Amino acid sequence: MSGQEFWFALASVDGVGPMRIKRLLNRFGTIEAIFDAELSEIARMPLFNPLLATRILKARVRVAEFRRHIKWFKSRGIDILCVEEENYPSQLKEIPNAPAILCKKGNLSEVSEKTVAIVGATDPTQSGILTTLELSRRLAQAGLMIVSGLAKGIDTSAHLGALSANGTTIGIVGTDLLSIYPSENRELADRIRENGALFSEHAFTTQPTPANLILRNRLISGLAIATIVIESKENGGAIRTAEFALEQGRLVFACNWKGHSRLSEGPRRLIQQGAYPISPGQLDKVVDVLSDPDCVEKIQSAQLTGEQMDLF
Repeated sequence: MSGQEFWFALASVDGVGPMRIKRLLNRFGTIEAIFDAELSEIARMPLFNPLLATRILKARVRVAEFRRHIKWFKSRGIDILCVEEENYPSQLKEIPNAPAILCKKGNLSEVSEKTVAIVGATDPTQSGILTTLELSRRLAQAGLMIVSGLAKGIDTSAHLGALSANGTTIGIVGTDLLSIYPSENRELADRIRENGALFSEHAFTTQPTPANLILRNRLISGLAIATIVIESKENGGAIRTAEFALEQGRLVFACNWKGHSRLSEGPRRLIQQGAYPISPGQLDKVVDVLSDPDCVEKIQSAQLTGEQMDLF
């Protein structure tokens, strides 16, 4: 088995996610050594049991199947990136629950460390749409990549704004890469692939369940130096993306809307919890901050000490 086939085999095991894989690597050292271990050695580990251990060791027997699957992916323009490989996005590799394998489709050769996530409601206001389009366009013009979740509403506007500036944008999906969701964004997905990429942690057919879409959000924030929430309900998916960003030690910005509406509640809550407020009328300041690596580093250092810099 090649290294990719080992990783593919382990990622295929039901019940063995990123955290359990990390425990296995800490215990056995290499991906190959995991499959050489005795069943009892795996079964005795914390968070494991004989059933999981059996599933792991049985996966090795399916080597021919995994080899065919990887070859089939490549024939459809899908690359498999393993977490230990150099071409795996470095920022994503830093998060504690990075997926063992990442499926990629598109012409993007490398994810820049200057990547910003823009997320928000699927039913935004006109002001939210226009703000997103303008912000993503300006960030792309400043040389930053834009990442979002290919959902309707703010996500779609974030991708379109970057594309309008001939910038690079990345779409993270909560399904496999052959099952684009929502289906009306298939054309947008094709445009994203031309200069950017689509990513998924799902190598096998996967439905867009609420749980999968929420898990997808940790990858959006994990690829970015900062997450910007435009509009969201107080318990919306964009708020969970911002929470993931904070857990990952990344920056969070939120639009400080003057009026009070259902979709301003989420950003307002984030600001109350320490997110940096941004004014829809002063987007140039946001671009200046995020396009300056020294400024970003200073903000991140201040965040680690529990401080908040006066940015705007």
